[in-house]
Amino acid sequence: MSEQNKLRQIKSPCVSICKYNENNFCIGCNRHMNEIFDWFDFTDEMRAAIMKDLLTRDISATPE
Repeated sequence: MSEQNKLRQIKSPCVSICKYNENNFCIGCNRHMNEIFDWFDFTDEMRAAIMKDLLTRDISATPE
């Protein structure tokens, strides 16, 4: 499968636990509210970048 076809396979990381913490991050999938709302408007590359970021994202950190 080509890299472009792999990118088209990126699905939402939603796990149907749709509750937000005080920083507007979903406690189910760790995405920010804006990432969830705009998910299908993002390019495949942007979705892939978010998916990669989710692997190490700490949603418990307080924003500066």
